[in-house]
Amino acid sequence: MDNSRLMKVISFLFPLAIIFAVILTFVWMFATEKPGYAVRGLFTGIPAVLACLFVLYIYKKDVSLHDIDSFPSISIKSLTYMFSIFYIGSIVVLLLSHGGRPWYYFVFILVMYLSVFLQILSKEVKPSLVLLESFLIMLNLTYSVTLNYDFYFGTTDILPHIFLSEFTAATGQTISTALSDYAFFPLYHILIAEAAEILNLSVKTSLFLITAPIYAVTVVFLYYLFNYITHNRQISLLSCLLYSSSYIVLYYSANVITRTMAFVGFILLLYLVYSVNFKEDKFSFKALSVIVLIFMTLVHNVSILQFVLLLVILFTSEYIIGAGSYISKPFFLLLNVSYTTYWFFAAYLFMQRGLTPRLQSHFWDSIVLTTGGADILAESLTSLMGLLDKSVFLFFALIGIGFLLKNYRKNYASVFGLFALFTLLFYIPNPLNTIWQFKVLFRVDRFMLFVSPFMAFAMGYGIYVFWNYMEKYGPKKFNTVVFIVLMFSTFVFISSVFSISDSNMLGEISKHEYFTANELSGFEHVYKYIPEGSAVYSDYYTTRFFYLPSIPANSSGMNLSIYDNYRIDNASKVSNYRGYIVFRTQEFLRNGLYFGSDESSTKESDNYLYRNTPENVIELETNLRKANKIYSNPAEDIFAPGPALSKPLKSSNNSTLTGI
Repeated sequence: MDNSRLMKVISFLFPLAIIFAVILTFVWMFATEKPGYAVRGLFTGIPAVLACLFVLYIYKKDVSLHDIDSFPSISIKSLTYMFSIFYIGSIVVLLLSHGGRPWYYFVFILVMYLSVFLQILSKEVKPSLVLLESFLIMLNLTYSVTLNYDFYFGTTDILPHIFLSEFTAATGQTISTALSDYAFFPLYHILIAEAAEILNLSVKTSLFLITAPIYAVTVVFLYYLFNYITHNRQISLLSCLLYSSSYIVLYYSANVITRTMAFVGFILLLYLVYSVNFKEDKFSFKALSVIVLIFMTLVHNVSILQFVLLLVILFTSEYIIGAGSYISKPFFLLLNVSYTTYWFFAAYLFMQRGLTPRLQSHFWDSIVLTTGGADILAESLTSLMGLLDKSVFLFFALIGIGFLLKNYRKNYASVFGLFALFTLLFYIPNPLNTIWQFKVLFRVDRFMLFVSPFMAFAMGYGIYVFWNYMEKYGPKKFNTVVFIVLMFSTFVFISSVFSISDSNMLGEISKHEYFTANELSGFEHVYKYIPEGSAVYSDYYTTRFFYLPSIPANSSGMNLSIYDNYRIDNASKVSNYRGYIVFRTQEFLRNGLYFGSDESSTKESDNYLYRNTPENVIELETNLRKANKIYSNPAEDIFAPGPALSKPLKSSNNSTLTGI
């Protein structure tokens, strides 16, 4: 079958296949007794079906694309002034609300995004100004989390990376293989250590300070990449704005760890590879591509393997579309030879300790579904509002993909559209997300960030196509401008609020992915007074803090305090633990704590939320009364096994959880 026939089949079957997949997914969820997921699926299933019906309808029409100029009377200067005023206002709000982000902060963010959106749709749009403002908004949202809280830990991977960077800064050399497999991938920790030395700041502050702009600048490279492909700056700018406001991009903006830095390298690599086809000075771009390739190999362990898979899908999309081959096959071969050679001949211990155990047969003897989703039916409707941004995304993205597949001839942008279709399962909620082997063992969930630029491109194209179609064929009573602005506002507001769940808004209880000053004071007490080698029991997030301890600022001799670190697995037996108990009381009373088993071989999720129900409060209070309290502050208690330390702060015989 030639390319023309194949594309006709794909474009015809694409909307029908999506509708069938939605129906099949609902059947799957009910068959596996996960009705909660089916309820969540309504937020993506319904817009997907509506988008596919719209795609089938526009297939019958001749939709010609032209620049959108719906706001010719709006001055770019006025929009810039509005952006500046609200940007300064958002900073003032953060300064007055240290340790929190109130609801009206997100209103300021929405107005800023709207001002940029209107600039894109105006006649005298300035790409450099739009990109600068998108960059500044990303920095604003990032620093509002990382520099606004006492210690933001996010995915908790930040904690060990801070330790490894502190080790690098204190010793002046890379870590040893006995400490971590990151000894083979040291570039990230070298960068953070050097930044801390140059800025004369703590490693934690330096990490948050310098990684944010490195991550946010990807929006500039994506603009040039999209503009190379489309030759349409309005679509390119719109796609970049959607990228900068998507929830997964905003979440990782505050979690720029090794895999996120590898993603930055991937964006740079794509820009350089495509630039070779559009620039006269090809040698410099080829040389830089090799440097970025080496950077990606040495900054994170497995991300490059996932990028290779994405490039294979991109190759396949190029072959099917037949609109040209922009990715060099020799360079792709060099990429594979480079990382495999390094893995097998230099980082063989990483292969032995990291990859080989994941191929054990007992992990694959049966499909295991992750827990979660069953309690969603009991939740209020408002708690599901966090899915609305995915609804808006899917509606416009499928329209964009459908249009690109239908109008593929001599249009390389259709390659990105087909790629977005192939990788859509990596981005939206679907049954694969419930399979343990895919989600946990091989971390398919990480593809969400890696494919986010292509999804933003498809969504931007979809908005552009929808706007052009409705202006030509839409009902006269239908106000396209109001509808698009409303959908864009919903997407931006929900994404910015729910990307980092730290504010109790829209029915969502925040996760508090950070430690407070009082909690950090309690941790410092552990380091000062609890003997090395002691057993320390705590919740999941606290165990991650103590897993690789911090290095004192005045200690160049690496005098580490190492503890036998355990999670509390049974709240009814805490008084029988033969070790110290570090209990974040305030967080438990607010929303509960994550407890769980330390067994790493189990296929089920080993963490569970021990909620702050009256029964659980009474149970913990009863059991902790039997332990010896040696430390207490408004947020945290520490209990000792057997007799208390020589200088206990207070007797805990008459204390209660509710009084702390």
